[in-house]
Amino acid sequence: MTKLSATRATNGRRPAPIGQAQPLILLGMHRSGTSLTVRLLEDLGVHMGTWLSRDAESVHFQRLNRRIYAAAGSKWAAVDSLIGQMQSPAFIERQTEATWSALCEGRLPFRRSVLADFFGRQLWTALGRGESLPWGWKDPRTTLTFPIWLRIFPEARWVHILRNGVDVAISIHRRSQKQIRKLRNRLFPIDFSPVTLDFGYCFHLWEAHLSFLLDHKDLIPAGCYLEIRYEDLLAEPKLHLRRLLEFAGYPVTDQALAAASQRIDADRLDNARFAVSYRQQIPSLVSSPLMQRLGYSYELPPLSPAEAGRIGGT
Repeated sequence: MTKLSATRATNGRRPAPIGQAQPLILLGMHRSGTSLTVRLLEDLGVHMGTWLSRDAESVHFQRLNRRIYAAAGSKWAAVDSLIGQMQSPAFIERQTEATWSALCEGRLPFRRSVLADFFGRQLWTALGRGESLPWGWKDPRTTLTFPIWLRIFPEARWVHILRNGVDVAISIHRRSQKQIRKLRNRLFPIDFSPVTLDFGYCFHLWEAHLSFLLDHKDLIPAGCYLEIRYEDLLAEPKLHLRRLLEFAGYPVTDQALAAASQRIDADRLDNARFAVSYRQQIPSLVSSPLMQRLGYSYELPPLSPAEAGRIGGT
């Protein structure tokens, strides 16, 4: 892997060692399996940040992405304005420069840069000595801001974790229902958005994120983009983890791969117990153009006697 130097920017130009760095950047809609992927990569020795959120998002890069979202008047669950702004070369240029500055420049005397904090003192010192380190990050917001990060890290490797849009929508909707219960108890969950109490809107968010990425992935240089389906990762973890690491150029032993794969719970593939509550809405979502384009379907569990009785009595 190309070495990342601790050299800071000078005269507004990116130092070559940072411009040549090859981070492994995870892309994918919220609730698509990227958190699991981060934890697997950490098990295999890839540095994914010194400060991770509960969902294994790199808080350092998350904060930078939030700044980009805010500049477009967007939040994670309201992305239309950001998607509109990302069509503007001027917006991308302004946000590239602002993000670069925030990433590499300490704001106060003796304060380390965001990038240095991401690595931590020990690793940052080692990088400054010219040592190499496999590293990357995950923040689902990068799925929509990746053209900006591509300008900062043109040599990056990009891995897109895809998941069936119906399962994504179910996961987001169920999380929001839990969050609203916390609000009733005067707890304030981070990033709660009332619009995600609408199951159909949750599916729309999946469509918006994936459509943008799939329509713009050609911006990424050939050979630097890989797609892995969450369902495939759960079904055959060793195969797809090896594929991911070979793509990134990170050597891994069979023993380490087998150990990391123990984290996988294949039972996650069975989402039927949750899908039952959305039985009437799912068929129309499955017929959406994006689901058809990706070849996703959805097999609903058979009606229980109680459900059949309720439907028959209506």
